[in-house]
Amino acid sequence: MPLVSQQTAYELDEVPRFGDRAGEHLDMQRGRYDAWMHVVIGFLMQVGVVMLLVGALGSLVVSQQIALIVGAVLGVPVAIVVFRDRWRCNEAFSSRFCAGLANLSVLYVPAIALVYANVRAVQKLSGR
Repeated sequence: MPLVSQQTAYELDEVPRFGDRAGEHLDMQRGRYDAWMHVVIGFLMQVGVVMLLVGALGSLVVSQQIALIVGAVLGVPVAIVVFRDRWRCNEAFSSRFCAGLANLSVLYVPAIALVYANVRAVQKLSGR
């Protein structure tokens, strides 16, 4: 009797159901204005949040400068993981909240992009 090899999802080249690669952003409702800049600012805010959290907790153990440097170094990969394969989805969602005045939208749309990216990252970890 021949042995049947178990194939992983990578070997089967499984098509993703969610995210940018699956084209999810093409089916999402969009706003009238582009939110690309706001998602970039949200990405930078993610780096800053990680940097501040690691800096605050790390300053209990090492000096504050070292903790902030470590936080900045860790913030970039964490932000990449959070925004990975969801960038266009995030832009489509965030565009719904753009007011058409860049000076007004920049006050709140990056925060929406940041929260949405983190919600999607948690969903990604749970397999959705």
